[in-house]
Amino acid sequence: MQKILNWIIVFLVIIALVLAGLYLYNIKFKNNENIDKSAFMETNNTFEFKSINGKIFKFTISDKTIRIKGLENKLVFLKIFGWDCKYCQKEIPQLINLKNDLGDTFDVIAIEAEQHSDEESLKYIKEYGINYNVVNGTGQKRFYEYLKTYYGWNGVIPLTIVLGKGGRILAYEVGAKSYTLAELMKASLAREKSYR
Repeated sequence: MQKILNWIIVFLVIIALVLAGLYLYNIKFKNNENIDKSAFMETNNTFEFKSINGKIFKFTISDKTIRIKGLENKLVFLKIFGWDCKYCQKEIPQLINLKNDLGDTFDVIAIEAEQHSDEESLKYIKEYGINYNVVNGTGQKRFYEYLKTYYGWNGVIPLTIVLGKGGRILAYEVGAKSYTLAELMKASLAREKSYR
């Protein structure tokens, strides 16, 4: 009889723990749903990025736009990637070709999110022959939080945000793609024309 009573107590404790966990998870989930995104935007709408080569990029963010000082009249791919990510590696030659083909009308700012040092990034830039801007992502926690809060980004890379003229967000793509970045570019340009 004592054995059965002990099993019942263990069973009730497990049920209580599961219910408590569900309750806490539900509170956390509801709190995340109710984040005041506009308050985040009003207080934290500027970001500064420094490329591995020392170029400074200043972002001003508002609803559906990411304006990058000096790049307002260009089409920009804002990337979050990692040197060790096989899908990101696959996109590097595509980005190089787009930059070569489109020249000054197009730019790329690629934020390296896998904690590689500047020295490692310089080695990869040289190895791949990268002709676009690479930023060390180590100090970009606030920007990542912005993406999580405002766009629900879950940290999956590669992340591609396509910006049209004036910084309008034309596309927001997470993870591996079954299409090329050139195809994404064409679709983004078509979307930009529809806004005019």
